[in-house]
Amino acid sequence: MRTAPPEMAEAARRLFGGGERGGRAGRPICTGVGVPDWVVPLAIPTPYPIGPVTVYLLEGEPLTLIDSGPATRAARRALVDGLAAAGYRVEAVRRLLVTHGHHDHFGQAAWLAKGGVEVFAHPHEARNLRQERAYAILWRQLSLAGLPLLTRLALLAGLLALDTTARPVSRFAELVEGETLQHSRGRIRVHHLPGHSPGHLGFELVDAGIMWTGDTLLEGITPNAVVGPDPEDPTRPFRSLAAYNDSLVKLERSGVGLLLPGHGPCIRDLSAAIASVRQRQDQRSRQVQRLLDRGPAPVMALLRALFPGLPAVETFLAFSEVFGHLLELERRGRVRRRRLGRRELWELVPLGPSSAASG
Repeated sequence: MRTAPPEMAEAARRLFGGGERGGRAGRPICTGVGVPDWVVPLAIPTPYPIGPVTVYLLEGEPLTLIDSGPATRAARRALVDGLAAAGYRVEAVRRLLVTHGHHDHFGQAAWLAKGGVEVFAHPHEARNLRQERAYAILWRQLSLAGLPLLTRLALLAGLLALDTTARPVSRFAELVEGETLQHSRGRIRVHHLPGHSPGHLGFELVDAGIMWTGDTLLEGITPNAVVGPDPEDPTRPFRSLAAYNDSLVKLERSGVGLLLPGHGPCIRDLSAAIASVRQRQDQRSRQVQRLLDRGPAPVMALLRALFPGLPAVETFLAFSEVFGHLLELERRGRVRRRRLGRRELWELVPLGPSSAASG
């Protein structure tokens, strides 16, 4: 296995925290009541603060994995050992279902594919899986946002380092909304749940009230609706927060009673989990609007106010969160942006008389 140069590995640790075992190594994974006995959760370590990612082994035919963990020595060892404890060799795995193209979920897919595993993912994850990065577009966004040069350089160095924890997947079978996969233990229906990433998928065990949901909902954590290029028009940003909220509505209407997430314990109270996410979203949105009430500001000024003392290499997820909220507020007609020299300023849209009276 290729390993990252020491300086790149250090940048990844600084960007995402933790060590080879992950920042929350003791975080429980999804097991217990309601999880079928032929579903084997495997805790795979990551070098990120989220801690281990849960990879699910589906026993039966074809022997299937949902997600793979990152491409690190510790993750490969954990996957091999976990499969062995369940009575299988890696070579017995025939299918890998990727919830989304983030490193901790697909990092080992290329290695598994070399052994004959068929990899499945949504077509909107192609850029992520192939590690095709639109760095020029991101650089322009960060420049317009007012991020200092050294901050931008540190951020890009961290993202480059992150790519050392996965291997590009050049070919995969595409899955889209409504498709059904056959498995000897039951049919698996595909749900497109964009937001955390453009092609995020959920996998529902039909007639069982169970869905594997990746990072769409996590116990006690609000998943970041990561901003990146729109898969249908890479010159425009993907409006991730709007897509994410639509996916929450879809989950509410799914009739599913048990979520098997990519991190942490099972989610057994879907309504409460969604309500908690919405509450935190509303709180952040109000914070952004209160800051803009003081006057127009670039994204960097909002970042400094919301995340004081944030190290430069940890800026990306914070930028993604704030920029995502601004895009959503813009979509709703609450804020607008304008150019001032080399900067993009965001400002509140004045309320009309009818809006002011109703507000």
